[in-house]
Amino acid sequence: MLRFELSWPRVLLVTCAAALALATPAGAHNHKVSGQDITVDADKGLYRLQGDLIGSFKATSYQELATSPVYHATGTEQFEGCLDQRGDRSCAGDPMGTISFTFEYWALYDSPDPASLVWGACWHPVASGTGDFQGARGVLQMVDTPTRHGVETAYIGTLRLKGRHGHDAARASAASRPGCGTSS
Repeated sequence: MLRFELSWPRVLLVTCAAALALATPAGAHNHKVSGQDITVDADKGLYRLQGDLIGSFKATSYQELATSPVYHATGTEQFEGCLDQRGDRSCAGDPMGTISFTFEYWALYDSPDPASLVWGACWHPVASGTGDFQGARGVLQMVDTPTRHGVETAYIGTLRLKGRHGHDAARASAASRPGCGTSS
């Protein structure tokens, strides 16, 4: 039988290591976000976010990597707007600025026709931010769902903000948008 002895230095070391592993930077708070991504002009890569994030969302680069068996693309995007912490559909008094994202998009189509979408999903990690979003971390996930009225796209994610705006919790209901930030 092995015997393990605990000494104060070991207990202190383990406790400090655990505290460091679980520590959140001072003033940083996580915000769960969800909402819809609405197409404004797909050919120009322009969208509008509503829900917990309110503002414009645009594709700044787009590269198709594969078309079969699953469509795959990558690129960059930028959000300009606010985090609606009060849930009042207004940006007044809420954190504002820009968030730059990279993205990976995957989709399955029944045919080469973009209208034949079966499903689509994309992953959008935060690359950088300005204004109240400076130093932001996190990720958004988007899901494209074909409906009889077209494709709807919902987003959900977590953003970690620093500073005075990190204290309120953000909430809204998830819904939809076409294209996962892509110009199809």
